[in-house]
Amino acid sequence: MKRIAIVCALMCVLGVTTLSAQNQGDMYISGSIGMSGSNSTEIAGNISAKQPGGFSLSIAPQFGYFIIDNLEIHLGLAYNYTKVPSGSTDRTNTNMFFIQPGVNYYLNVFDNRFFYTPGLDLGIGFGGQNYKTDNTKVKVANITQFSISLQLLSFEFRPVDNFGISFRAGDLTYTFKQEADPADKSFKTNTNSFNFGLNLGASLGFRYYF
Repeated sequence: MKRIAIVCALMCVLGVTTLSAQNQGDMYISGSIGMSGSNSTEIAGNISAKQPGGFSLSIAPQFGYFIIDNLEIHLGLAYNYTKVPSGSTDRTNTNMFFIQPGVNYYLNVFDNRFFYTPGLDLGIGFGGQNYKTDNTKVKVANITQFSISLQLLSFEFRPVDNFGISFRAGDLTYTFKQEADPADKSFKTNTNSFNFGLNLGASLGFRYYF
């Protein structure tokens, strides 16, 4: 309830006249690194067999620049890798590269330290998926992806002038994904998805300003 009250209070003050949040010409660097993995063990009496699990890795650096006071544009580059096992040795690997331009507007909420930062992000991705065994590797699909995301609940706290802690609690996102058969380019699978996420736990990020 406390988090809900904080979010509601922030939304109520959005119409307040804002002070300068960031100055024209200011820049920042940010980014994220994520990695996860798992495995399992099947047990039958005194016999156990270890089964491989999935694995994922993501790297996403970002650079931002304030073109005017309070309004910044940014460009991110991202790489995502996922491995999904199929049996004891077979696996499906997916590699994706993304270009992620976007824009955010800074609205001062409190003392030039706490800001509401609504914005818009685009994502343009390309990559491929392959099925791999110990002896063979077969390309399954060429993948292209486009997404547009409206940041509805995005905030930043500046404990010191050169360091920011950003957190997002809700996005409105549309994604188009196409998977094409590399052996038959006329065969394609198009997927359209629409998502609104509201997460009071929020996702955190860090920015260094210079």
